[in-house]
Amino acid sequence: MRLSLRSVKLRILLALCTSLPFLSVGRAVAQWVEPDAGKIELSDRVQIEQIDGVLRAQWQRAKTLLAEKQGSEALDVLLRLAEAPPEKLVEVGGGRYMPLRTWAQASLAGLPPDVLQVYRQRIDPAAGKWFEQGMAERNEKLLEDVVEQALASSYGDKALLALGEMALEAGDFAAARWYWERILPKASTTVSSDGDERRQNTFFWPAYPDSQLDPAAVRARLVLVSILEGERERARAELARFAQLHSQAQGRLGGREGRYVQLLETLLAESLEWTEQTPSTDWLTFAGDSARNLLAPPLEDIGRVVWRLPLRPPADARSSISAFPFFPVAKDGLVFLSDGERILGVRASDGQPAWGDSATVFLGDALAQSALQLLLENAFGAPRYTLTIFRDRLFARLGMPLTEFPADAAAQLLPSYLVALDLKAEGRLLWKVAAEEGWTFEGSPLCDGAGVYVAMRRQALQPQAFVACFDPDDGRLLWRRYVCSAESPARASRPLCSHNLLTLGRRVLYYNTQLGAVAAISTADGGIRWLTIYPRAREVDFYRPARHWRRDPCPALLHRGKLFVAPADAPQLSVFYAADGWLLWRSGSELEGVVELLAATDRWLLAAGERLYWISLGEDDFGRVKHVWPEGEPLPEHGRGVVAGRFLLQPVQDKLYLFDIDTAQPVKVFDLAMRGLRGGNLLPLGNQLLLATDSELIAVEAFPPKQTKPK
Repeated sequence: MRLSLRSVKLRILLALCTSLPFLSVGRAVAQWVEPDAGKIELSDRVQIEQIDGVLRAQWQRAKTLLAEKQGSEALDVLLRLAEAPPEKLVEVGGGRYMPLRTWAQASLAGLPPDVLQVYRQRIDPAAGKWFEQGMAERNEKLLEDVVEQALASSYGDKALLALGEMALEAGDFAAARWYWERILPKASTTVSSDGDERRQNTFFWPAYPDSQLDPAAVRARLVLVSILEGERERARAELARFAQLHSQAQGRLGGREGRYVQLLETLLAESLEWTEQTPSTDWLTFAGDSARNLLAPPLEDIGRVVWRLPLRPPADARSSISAFPFFPVAKDGLVFLSDGERILGVRASDGQPAWGDSATVFLGDALAQSALQLLLENAFGAPRYTLTIFRDRLFARLGMPLTEFPADAAAQLLPSYLVALDLKAEGRLLWKVAAEEGWTFEGSPLCDGAGVYVAMRRQALQPQAFVACFDPDDGRLLWRRYVCSAESPARASRPLCSHNLLTLGRRVLYYNTQLGAVAAISTADGGIRWLTIYPRAREVDFYRPARHWRRDPCPALLHRGKLFVAPADAPQLSVFYAADGWLLWRSGSELEGVVELLAATDRWLLAAGERLYWISLGEDDFGRVKHVWPEGEPLPEHGRGVVAGRFLLQPVQDKLYLFDIDTAQPVKVFDLAMRGLRGGNLLPLGNQLLLATDSELIAVEAFPPKQTKPK
């Protein structure tokens, strides 16, 4: 077979470079290959599990009957559709999908009053049993059954009210708002300052049609939630509207009796004096917590190096914006880190082994380094290593970092696998689960005590994205849900590294698939709550990818009921309402250079990549880029920064910048080179700051505001 000149060049180059470090190989490939060698055009088709056949015909008939106002005839069809499998989706506009059964519940709630009464005669006996038992036992699952399977029954609004109270008690203010908003008719729903008014005519989701509950009591709770969230501007706007509608209404709120307006005004004034909760010094997963939005304790100065732990650089892939693959975690004074084969554990105080004589807590399967290295040198993406701690258990994804690879390479590589370690027993292995043939685990899992949740990818002509749940005690597979599939830059013929991570809210997982879709998935059974498709980037250069293709890991960020998403396969950033998937905002090309979502605060979404970005979350300028740094040349190689108190800490090469997040100005610059250091991924631990480079884990002294370091 005659080889093309391009193929000959590439083979010679790979043969010469197999022993060179990662950056050298990546840059050499970028310099030697022909300009168009890696350019491909992806299909924009995203496949999801939509209805077809009989179900689609029934759905179309139901829509026709509803449009023709034939409610009695539509009722029987809707009741059948309400029993559809939970994975069957229908589009409800704007690329947003929901389960067919959820669509049926929304349509049942919109039936004419006389037909609705017939429906309630059928459903109320079952719904009443669920509600009464749920209230007696404080069983949220039974109350959710009322909402999800019999919302338009006579008990739907009462179940929503009770679930909102339970969410409020649990501190989940966004979930409480979501339940209570669905009690009131759309036309009279309290208009919030963050854009709800704009979606009144386009929003579609099951809401209660004719509640007899006191509307003042419900709206007062919505204002209360805004106050408790710290959204004072929204609370003032809601309170002004409330005073117009219910100026004399009275009741009990927040443990006090009286006129709602007066109670809320008093509470809003008192909220100005509330002290913020002290941030935790534990850092339990990537980005700190399962919402991917942990703000660290205040820090404004660093001191001497406390300890250094050498790391074994893993097999490397081509150059990306960050050469720092390690993301450590910490709990109760112990620090843990994975390199794909081992899990290391040390004491935060002095860097000595967490237990025994060795820092190696768990030694996994040895990887075929030579075969893996050869694949990684021509892979799209780079290996990343994350961990998760939940209570006294540590979870990790180990083994092969590739998630797509040529079929003939599979036999040379061990599969990826999950492990669960018992930290109370000095890291004893609780269970280990290997991915089946053709499957890979994307990244480290999350856990809520009821399940261990992880993103998975299935190798096919087009890679398929799944979310799986395993039993925390023994690793048994409890459920696995297909989300979507789409063409990737690997095109089923080249190696690809991805490290997609889930985000966890209250009983809901959020998955930024990087394959054209964002989905919300129930932790109980894997049922898709909603799924939204976004416009994908069609063009990709395998050897010179645009910045947005380097968003890995970049899970969705959950903040006060909003989901911030930066897909790798799209230059834009998007913000969705976490409860329903409705698109609130999507950026233009001005944020294509964003690679990492660092944190969301009261005022800002803070992001990094080509530059540092301050994106407004204010009422009047939501989504507007207010500040960037630097304004000239883009940032060079850098690690992942953190927000600590009112400061953003950002490492850049051999310097650590300290920015005031309100002014977006650097207030201090620490010269790491003078300390014999360079930047890496940051992990704040209160009185220490850890830097995870590609070859060391380093701890330096850290000082909070108003505490000076000793001379």
